[in-house]
Amino acid sequence: MRRRLAMLVFTGAFTGALALAGAGALAQAEAERQLDAALERLRLAFGPEARLAVGQRQVDPVTGRARLGELTITAPTERITVTELLLQDLTGTRLGRAEARSILLVTNIGTAEDRFEVARLVLGGMSLPAAGQEFSLSTFELGTMELEALRGTGQPGLLTVGRASLEGYGPGVLGAASLEGVDFRDSGSGALAFRLGRAAVQSMVLPPLDGSMPDPRQFSVQLLTLEGAELREPDNQVDLAIGRFALRDWVPGRLTDLAVEGVRVAAPFGALGAGDVRIGRIASQGIDMAGTTIALMDGVQVPDPVVGTPQSVVMEGLTAQAGGQPVFALGRTAIEASMDASGLAETSMGLQGLRVTLPAGTVAWLEQHGYREIAGGMELRGSARREGGVLDIAPFGLRWSEAASLALRTNLSGMPLPRPGEEQDDDAIMAQLMRARLHGLTLSLRDEGLMGRVLAEQARSQGVPEAQLREQFAQMALAMPIPGAGPAAPPSRAAPAPAPARKGAAPAAPPASSSKGPAGSSKGAAPQATAPQTSAPQTSAPRAAGPADPFLSVREALASFIRQPGELEFTLRPAQPVSFEDMQGLAAAGPVETARRLGLSAVAR
Repeated sequence: MRRRLAMLVFTGAFTGALALAGAGALAQAEAERQLDAALERLRLAFGPEARLAVGQRQVDPVTGRARLGELTITAPTERITVTELLLQDLTGTRLGRAEARSILLVTNIGTAEDRFEVARLVLGGMSLPAAGQEFSLSTFELGTMELEALRGTGQPGLLTVGRASLEGYGPGVLGAASLEGVDFRDSGSGALAFRLGRAAVQSMVLPPLDGSMPDPRQFSVQLLTLEGAELREPDNQVDLAIGRFALRDWVPGRLTDLAVEGVRVAAPFGALGAGDVRIGRIASQGIDMAGTTIALMDGVQVPDPVVGTPQSVVMEGLTAQAGGQPVFALGRTAIEASMDASGLAETSMGLQGLRVTLPAGTVAWLEQHGYREIAGGMELRGSARREGGVLDIAPFGLRWSEAASLALRTNLSGMPLPRPGEEQDDDAIMAQLMRARLHGLTLSLRDEGLMGRVLAEQARSQGVPEAQLREQFAQMALAMPIPGAGPAAPPSRAAPAPAPARKGAAPAAPPASSSKGPAGSSKGAAPQATAPQTSAPQTSAPRAAGPADPFLSVREALASFIRQPGELEFTLRPAQPVSFEDMQGLAAAGPVETARRLGLSAVAR
């Protein structure tokens, strides 16, 4: 009994051992078959004439891991050598993980050879084309990729990449990727060079890579950054550098953040010599950039600002040089827009620290009046409401330091203010614009030195006192005819008849132009141009200007401004709002009726 039991146990153990050995052999055979199939597809990727050689080969039948040494694939014009290749989880259609060390790829053998060397390459979760199928990006998937120390040399030039990584690539989708230490130098006479410190991307959606023209509407990215980018093109003498570029949430419906720092562009400025343009910083927040871009491409109105979240665009430190000399500078540009819950939209824009330096001899008129540069700024503030098409601008101002400033204020209604997504019909917008109504407009000119410089220079050139020249121009302003009425008659030298004396009034003074001698003789009379400066001169306009003359205030304001430059203000204030369409019809009524209907007035302060 014991002997039979022992024989049974021995037989079972022996049979199990044989079964395990058979299973191991089958697993070994299957692993070898999968490896052979993968190597064959790799060989065919280099062409049907390619030859495969493997120096060392080890396959673990339990885990399926394979270790290959000195793998070489040789084709008529290409050759790849891998010192060590580790494969894991390999099937007919998928590669779980592959790690290759010391890769050398040589192309264009026999002509101008190109060599690519990689210290280490890791691929994971990569789809493989089925037997007989070609590789296609439309179906390719790659879970992870790591690359270290790429160096490529050949006829195009020298390329080096310090490190690259990728995660979650599929058709039209990229989870994350990064690139570091990129350097390319053209080997030709042009010596084109490109450098990139680092680039990174997260959650990118790409247009289909099917060979067709990519559609930007299908592109989105959660985060894209570039650091230390430089491009040098000696043929065109162009150098471009970007210190940092960051783009976040380029997704339709999301508010995008954009930041650009350290921009430099060097290029020829024609006759001015070598040019150099720099921008310190550009920043934008609160704008749906992707949605705005799509709207512009589709020809529809862009999205409104999000209620409670202002939009802003800022640029700082813009400078330009030509021939080593500064020619332009703009300290800061700021644009802001917002909308409240009631639908009121407000916008502002400001330019600060604007400076244009004129090369010597280029603008003689400015140099003649003592200006070696133009410095100033610009300001715009406005509000709009779609209900009624109300648009208020208060103000739009331009300032030229030490010269003059200009300010415009206006109130309009019926303006075309389309809603987001509405189709942009240029004809309909123009028709509505012509029906828009003007409620009021004010244009102000403030002298800050320009008038004095111009008059002083002209007085010197003519050899007359400046006061005399000012009075001469003031009299010319007072003598201006009504537009379209033809030249005015010369002013009469005869003194006006004195008004009847009122009881208790002082006797009238004799006329200033009277003199001894024959009537009409001017001998001994003081010249009219040297009359003392007064705000209400005794001489009047050449034609009677009563209440029916709407240009009287304009003449008087101009004369006063010339005598003592300060602020000159023109105003249009119609009794009833006037549409731009009606303004065209006013031209037939003549300048007097037009000025009266528009409520033209002027004042000098």
